[in-house]
Amino acid sequence: MNLICAGISSLALMPWFGGIALAQDAKEMPSINIVVQALDGRNGKPLANQHLLVFTGPTRAAVISHASNMELTTDKNGSGTISLDPAEVKWIQVWADGRVLCQPNPNQESFSVATITSKGVAALNNCSAVVHEEASPGQVIVFARPKSFAEKMHE
Repeated sequence: MNLICAGISSLALMPWFGGIALAQDAKEMPSINIVVQALDGRNGKPLANQHLLVFTGPTRAAVISHASNMELTTDKNGSGTISLDPAEVKWIQVWADGRVLCQPNPNQESFSVATITSKGVAALNNCSAVVHEEASPGQVIVFARPKSFAEKMHE
């Protein structure tokens, strides 16, 4: 009888102890938040309600191949937040849907998550010599402009 009671008690406590184990696992793998801000490269105004694609990966090559991505829509300030697992994601690349990035060779550019979290990263802005921004730790800033008529024709 005592063995039956002990077995039932163990089964009853399993979910509780299992929850503790899951909570400990979650604590060991914290995610980090990165604020992505998209600005118009011509005038520095926020790109509000802009659809962004954020390509992620463990290496630059993985990011450049666009193997894994997440989507984000900016708020009225041109900002949005993504949450990443730093054990899996070491590099990111940001694209503004339907726009042209103002940085040179955008597909070859990716940003280190370690640099973003420690210093912040602002992409180069070749669309205007006047518009530039300083990023804060945990922030990445990208500049984009509307496509020209010729660029739209070649889609």
